[in-house]
Amino acid sequence: MASLPHYPVNDFGPVMKGMVIGGVGIVHVFLAQFAIGGGALLCYFQWLGQSGREPAARRFLDGYFKALVLVSFVLGAMTGVAMWLTSIQVGARTIGLMIDEFHWVWATEWLCFAIEVAAGYAFLRYGARMSDRARLWLLIMYAAAAWLSLFWINGILSWQLTPGDWLHGGGLWAGFFNPSFWPSLLFRTIVALTLATLVACAVIDGLDAPRADRAALMHKVARLLAPMTLMPLLGIWYLAVL
Repeated sequence: MASLPHYPVNDFGPVMKGMVIGGVGIVHVFLAQFAIGGGALLCYFQWLGQSGREPAARRFLDGYFKALVLVSFVLGAMTGVAMWLTSIQVGARTIGLMIDEFHWVWATEWLCFAIEVAAGYAFLRYGARMSDRARLWLLIMYAAAAWLSLFWINGILSWQLTPGDWLHGGGLWAGFFNPSFWPSLLFRTIVALTLATLVACAVIDGLDAPRADRAALMHKVARLLAPMTLMPLLGIWYLAVL
């Protein structure tokens, strides 16, 4: 591997470089993963409503939760830019290597994010005027693009911790599908679904609807917390490959 060029690095004094990245990163991860899980929940409630399994689902779908999901991916995008800015300030050589090695993966991730944003705004603007079938397909597009964005970025981030055979000349895909790729991807997916489900429970509890309707919605959405039971096993798998 050719030697990497040296870049100027900024120092944030007593705040420390790691705390700057960590602080921005925590906010970004919560917002972005809620947007991903929120897309899955929007699909789920659209399906419940149009199939007649839960009459109150449409009211929930077109209410406050939709706004929360859309706000979260806007703020998630803004904090994502902030992550780039802070990372380049304190770890330019690392960012340079990541872009050099994974530039087409980055491009694919950005394409998925662009589709996610376009689908989300289209649902916000035109969802009320669309047929149930069209609404469902638009939400599926949003949810799939959001999860694929996570898929691609997860490979790059997990490579930083466990580069695996990439260190021995294995190439891009050896670095992307590194030892911690699958456990971290599954864990992040469950976290995204869990965050969205907990927020949905809070929104349902505050709905101006009969108690029976709110209870029915709560029971439906609470089922999506079941994957949390896999978190300890995924955590053990993740630690085993570190």
